[in-house]
Amino acid sequence: MRQEAPQERHREAAHLRGRLELLGDELLRAGRGPLTAVVALACWSFLAGGCAGPTPSGSASEEAQGVRAQGLLETVAPDAPDFVESGLERVADGVHARSALAKGRTYKVSVACVGTGTVELTLGDKAPPHSVPCDGVRASLPVQDPPDVLPVDITAAAGATGMVAWQITAVSS
Repeated sequence: MRQEAPQERHREAAHLRGRLELLGDELLRAGRGPLTAVVALACWSFLAGGCAGPTPSGSASEEAQGVRAQGLLETVAPDAPDFVESGLERVADGVHARSALAKGRTYKVSVACVGTGTVELTLGDKAPPHSVPCDGVRASLPVQDPPDVLPVDITAAAGATGMVAWQITAVSS
């Protein structure tokens, strides 16, 4: 830090004090114009709006979308003999499940997406993807002669948001 003589510091402080006073005068003069009223009103609106109460969070919206998506799937109890597996995920997170299936049985994979855009459902390693819109309508695909472990992948298309529910059930013979 540079050392100054006490007189220099005093002159420097007086000089700064004059600038601050001038700045204060300018602010006071500007405070009397109509622009100040507009700025004050805008600031007040911003602050009051922020204190008006909680806004719906993304998680509350996701929760409602998830409940709706799960409600679109068939109601099969987890302990029912036809139930294999199910889940609920954010569209952005996707689904990457590996489900053990029994040879010789037929299964059904159901997907319900609630939100915007579409998701791509891929069953197996070599199967082409199926596009499922996030419009709140259930889509189901049969799986005949399944492998021991069925990869189930659901990925978001560009810009897709929401929640996706999925379920695998055995089809009764």
